[in-house]
Amino acid sequence: MLMEEEMGKVIIINIHSLIDVITNSSTELFILDTKKSIGFIIEILQHAIDLHNIANETNLKFDDIFIEPYYQDDKTFEGWSDYYSSNLKDGIVVKGIDDNSIPYWMFDFIENTFASERFHLG
Repeated sequence: MLMEEEMGKVIIINIHSLIDVITNSSTELFILDTKKSIGFIIEILQHAIDLHNIANETNLKFDDIFIEPYYQDDKTFEGWSDYYSSNLKDGIVVKGIDDNSIPYWMFDFIENTFASERFHLG
């Protein structure tokens, strides 16, 4: 846990791991091994976002965090696939709309809700 005193106030930042301290610009990509439709995946992720919004008094939407998911196969690789080609599998790609757009709390949700593999796009 880091603490910083600023203008008479103490800011407390809970740290999950040392990786949480790194502030480079990057995003995460998930490949979901699922029989669910893209529409169903979007719906489930939006429900998770809605619960987070209620708990944290925010107003995030799916489009604030993710690009439209798409089906991945050996014919639809993007530039990142060359780096990860030995580990990629067919599935549905869920990717952040921008660098650092997927909140950390969503990582575990996606990995635990869907059989997925996460790739860090440096």
